Amino acid sequence: MKKLMLMAAVAGTIVAASCNNSAKHNDTETEITAEERLDDAHDSLQVALDKAEEQVNQAKADLDAAIERGDKAAEERARESYNEANTLWDKTKATARDAGMKIEEGANKAVDATKDAAKATGNALDRAYDKTVDATKNAADATGKAIDNAVKKTGETANKVADDAEKKMEDLKKRND
Repeated sequence: MKKLMLMAAVAGTIVAASCNNSAKHNDTETEITAEERLDDAHDSLQVALDKAEEQVNQAKADLDAAIERGDKAAEERARESYNEANTLWDKTKATARDAGMKIEEGANKAVDATKDAAKATGNALDRAYDKTVDATKNAADATGKAIDNAVKKTGETANKVADDAEKKMEDLKKRND
């Protein structure tokens, strides 16, 4: 039973470590990458699988030895130990499968989130481009109108100056006549 509890604790730690998305920092502020987390989780899971398999093999050897000796009490204890080791082995394999599925699911979600982020970024760039084009057109229109107004006012002022100069010339001619 202790072995089962230990295995469950190890499996829980492995699953939690493989699904943890927050960045970890050590004293030098170095981030642990997702790949490093997966490698660590894989290594821990492999150690647990190897240990469970070793326990099954040892329990089987103990059972075979007890049967060979003909010791019924030792055989019963060995058979119980063998059954527990097999149960632990099966649970460890199931935990490994579950962890693999969760890792695959997490990877798929990460891919989908990356695609969504790329699409959103593309849409934002398109909107920014459209707004820039619109703003440039508006600025060009406003500049064109300002130039037209300036030309018109310059022309009006030039005509007024010319009219005033003509009137002054007429006034001077009238005075001199």
